[in-house]
Amino acid sequence: MRYTILLLIALILGSSSCAPSGQGTTTLPEPAATVVEPLATLSVSLPVAMSDATVGGEPGNPTGHPRLWLTPDIVTRLQGWATPGNPIYAEGLQPLVERAKSDMDAGVVIAQDCGQRAYNDYISEAYAELFAFMSLIDPNPTNRADYAARARTLLMHVMNAAAQGPASEAERTHRCPGDPDTPVYPPFRDPAFFTEDSDRLRWYGEAFPLTVDWIYSSLTAADKATINTVFTRWGNEIITRGYHHPEPIGVLRSPQLINDRLQVRWSGNNYYAAHMRNLCMMSMAMDPADSSAELEGYLQNATGAWLYIFDNMSRTEAQGGLLPEGFEYSPQTASYVIQFLLALRTAGQANPTLYGSEVVLDNNPFWDEFIASYLHSLSPDTEPSDVGPEYQPAWYGDAQRYHLSDFIDSFGALGAYDQIAGNTTRLNTLRWLQTHTAPGGEGNLVERVRGADYFRSAILYFMLLDPAAAPPTDPRPAMATDYVAPGMQRLFSRTDWGTDARWLTYALSWNEIDHQQADGNHIEFYRNGEWLTKARTGYANIAEGIASSEFRNTLTIQNARPDRDATDWRIDLWQRGSQWNYVSSGNPSELLNSFSTDYTYAAGDATNLYNSISENVTEVEHASRAFVWLKPDIIVVYDRAEAPVGRFKRVWWQFPTVPTISGQRTRMATATGQQLFITTLLPVGATMRVANPANDNVGETVATDEPMTQRISVEAPDGSSARFLHVMEGADAGRSAQATTLIRSSAGNSFEGALVNGTVVLFPVDAAQAFSSVTYLAPATTARHIITGLAPNTAYTATISPASGGITVTIQPGGTTQSDSAGLFLFSPEP
Repeated sequence: MRYTILLLIALILGSSSCAPSGQGTTTLPEPAATVVEPLATLSVSLPVAMSDATVGGEPGNPTGHPRLWLTPDIVTRLQGWATPGNPIYAEGLQPLVERAKSDMDAGVVIAQDCGQRAYNDYISEAYAELFAFMSLIDPNPTNRADYAARARTLLMHVMNAAAQGPASEAERTHRCPGDPDTPVYPPFRDPAFFTEDSDRLRWYGEAFPLTVDWIYSSLTAADKATINTVFTRWGNEIITRGYHHPEPIGVLRSPQLINDRLQVRWSGNNYYAAHMRNLCMMSMAMDPADSSAELEGYLQNATGAWLYIFDNMSRTEAQGGLLPEGFEYSPQTASYVIQFLLALRTAGQANPTLYGSEVVLDNNPFWDEFIASYLHSLSPDTEPSDVGPEYQPAWYGDAQRYHLSDFIDSFGALGAYDQIAGNTTRLNTLRWLQTHTAPGGEGNLVERVRGADYFRSAILYFMLLDPAAAPPTDPRPAMATDYVAPGMQRLFSRTDWGTDARWLTYALSWNEIDHQQADGNHIEFYRNGEWLTKARTGYANIAEGIASSEFRNTLTIQNARPDRDATDWRIDLWQRGSQWNYVSSGNPSELLNSFSTDYTYAAGDATNLYNSISENVTEVEHASRAFVWLKPDIIVVYDRAEAPVGRFKRVWWQFPTVPTISGQRTRMATATGQQLFITTLLPVGATMRVANPANDNVGETVATDEPMTQRISVEAPDGSSARFLHVMEGADAGRSAQATTLIRSSAGNSFEGALVNGTVVLFPVDAAQAFSSVTYLAPATTARHIITGLAPNTAYTATISPASGGITVTIQPGGTTQSDSAGLFLFSPEP
């Protein structure tokens, strides 16, 4: 295609950029006058499928149509799946299409689509995409022609309006159905309709290039001229005004694009990914004879700037498969990127020689990590819901509803890619995931297709699930039970993959972009089919309230007051002693961790998250946590907090039911009778309170169906330094909490910890101290000693001698027993 030739010329000339023309005012060709004929009188040719080809070793269809997500070979295969014997088609996709036809025939699709940036029930381009797909895969030629005509009518309805150009403020006089009092821009002419932070472009943006590609032979020359005008302008607006677009504009495949790590992190934003997908797919939808050189050149920008940055982010800031915006938006972000990479593959443009290694999906381990992190983020068992059984996720980030999203837009597109690439192992996993882990499970599968919120999702379900394939098998038994996503520093550990497993999660994430929440050093615990404690999720107005550390199981430490108006969201975070969303001083420390069949250990320093250089509030001198999970039911947690006298220091715990406090022990019983005990061993003189939910001041921002409703705070006596030591224990109904004893060192370095269930767990009081030795007293019956905070992979000796009331234990450097890679030293005395 012509953009391939253009890139080669640019490389020969030593050019490093493909900037949008003008860098300011762009002169576009005048749109050709076109009229969309009534559906009943329109004569439309059936889409012509040209043979597949290969470019740069990548199979695809670079010179024919369809070439985006589909090729002629794929169309032939899908036509074979469109049979009455395939329930995904006959009971899912086909009824959905009939409903869409009814909507169009009733006139509501065009009449009720006001052409604005936000959601409405009758999005013209979404209907066009569905009809365009059916124009290829319906077995009946007459039906295919009808679908192509419908798709063209809806597509050109939008294109003809958009081709008139962005409306002026003076033209903002249009009124939408159902809202006669609000003036808006004329349909499809909002200056930000396809750029900036328009929701429509991310939710439905792929529909425009897909429809163009899928009904290409049904479009007239005038249609194509109009589409070229619109796509060229939209692409320019994406490059120059897209949300957190790459800068400097026009620089391609240069380290200059990734030197600003905040820019790299913003590439994990859902709008950014949608812009990248839309820019790429528009550039490949049309033939060279019908498109401008500028439009075709956008492929270079999409791959060499947008994808170049995202690829770097996915290998660093999001390494391990978890994207930064959490479960509300990351499924969308991932789907846009996969859809982009799938389109490159089917169009024969996934050519690393021309566009860099980033264009080949399988060159990036992130996508296998994406699946692994998803599986590790699912609860061991399901909960009943209105649609059937649902897994509960280890949620992070903003949340409108505490329900696992359907990942079909990601996993369906990835499965389509794997069918082309022949990756049968991953394809099996994706089919199993979409059959069994999506909301409602296997019993709700057909309904998820028939009732899809997005027609694209139904299309991808149909493309993923081969009716002749053997039932997919569960991949989890072959997986490890522990997982760390090092980019977002989130840890997952479970006792096994059974439904009654215990499951622990821990977070120590950087926090700088949209939809993140203040969850550094937050810990969660799930047992026997339900959460005993987790974050209380929600969606903040900006980044305050429910997004604060108060609603996580972590520390809050009061800092200096920022110089902001009393109504500013940062004042709310300050009042709560929260870590800072958006404006923290920097990253937390590296997450230390080690795993064993008997325990899980993790530790991290979150001091930077509590301070904000930009807000001039930097009084928190130290904030760190370390814990050891003694499987299956006991977790020993140690927190360090240092800030000036007069600044409160608290630890918060969240619960699904009202807890009770007796002495230094908190007890919570779930509706099923399971219990969670939390014993506060330090600080001495701590004040423990059950918080009154009426004073939470989070209003309507709590996620729908969020199970956590209660919380307690443990506050240290006033002072510049505080140490908190808690022992958490999950227990069956009727069980009493196990005895816990505070253990403190008597010589050498200062260590503190607990004896519980025959195990001593110790933590250094000063996390940064240089270790020389530690001596402590323990019962002679102690079966196991776990010492944390030592140098990693270093030999130590444990000397045990009798003492009054037990044994004296001394740990010193040297010997034959080594600490592990996280600095944990474990030994068991010989009987």
